[in-house]
Amino acid sequence: MMNSKPSFTSKTVFTGIVVLSLGACAPEQSADMQAAGDAVETQMQYPDWRGQWNQHMQRLEWPTNGYEVDGPPPLTAEYMARWEETHARADAGIPPDEPTQRCLPQGMPRIMKAVYPMEFIITPETTYIYAEWNSQFRRIYTDGRDWPGYTLPSFNGYSIGEWHDQDGDGTYDMLSVETRFLKGPRLYDGQWVPFHDNNETVILEEISRVDENTMMNVVTSIDGALTGPWEVTQYYGREEEVIWQEYACAENNSQLRLGDEWYFITEDGSLEPTREGQPRLVPEF
Repeated sequence: MMNSKPSFTSKTVFTGIVVLSLGACAPEQSADMQAAGDAVETQMQYPDWRGQWNQHMQRLEWPTNGYEVDGPPPLTAEYMARWEETHARADAGIPPDEPTQRCLPQGMPRIMKAVYPMEFIITPETTYIYAEWNSQFRRIYTDGRDWPGYTLPSFNGYSIGEWHDQDGDGTYDMLSVETRFLKGPRLYDGQWVPFHDNNETVILEEISRVDENTMMNVVTSIDGALTGPWEVTQYYGREEEVIWQEYACAENNSQLRLGDEWYFITEDGSLEPTREGQPRLVPEF
C-alpha cells in the first residue's frame, strides 16, 4: 500500500529553505535599498564644495575698498587708542603681541582668512572646515540644535549653521553660521586690530559659491571694541593642484616672548634682539 504522505528529499528540503530565506530577506533588502536611496537623495541636496580652498586675494575685502585705504577700522575710542599704540610701538621696533607668533590659534574670524589652505567636509548634521594651519577643525552644527547653556570657550568658538536654497533649485547654495563662546587672545588680522577684552564676540557668516573656482564668505563681527557690526567679505579660490602639508607652528618657530620682550632664537640657542637697545641673551651651558 502506497504512502499517501508527501515524500521530502534533501534536495526539496534545501530548496524550500532557500526560498524561505530569500522571502525573509526581501523586506530587509528592500529597506536597505530604500535607506541607501534616501541617503543619496539627501546628499544631493547639499552643494559640492570639495577641493582645496585658499585666500583668493592678498587681503580681506574690508568695507568698500578696505580700511587700509579708506580709513581705520570702526573701533571705539578706547580700542582705537590701543590699536594706534600697537602700531607706534611696531614703528619703534617693538614687535606687537601677536598671538600667532606664540603659535596660538588664529581663532575666529581670522582663521577664515585662509592664509593657509582649508577644506569643507559636508554632512547633513555637521559641516567641518579643516584648516591646514596647525591642523585645526571647525565644526558647524546643522542638525537643528539650540545653543547650549554653557560650553568651554575656544579660539574657534561654538558654531551653529543653517542651509539655504536661495535659487529654489532643490540644492542648498548658502550656509549661514553664527559663532559664539570665543576666547582670546585673538586679533582680526595681521593689522593687529583688537577684540574687546570680555571675549563676548559674536561672528555671523554667509558662505556661498560664486562660481566653480570661487567661494565667498560675508563675515560680520559683533564685538564690544567696535562701534557697530563690522562686515567683511572674504573670497577663496580653489587650487588646481592639491597638495596638503603638515603645518606645525612650534616646529620652526624662531620667536620667543619673555615678559613684554620679544627675541629671535638662533641656531645655537642665543636670543637675538628684535629692536635697538635690547640686550642679547646667550644661554649658559
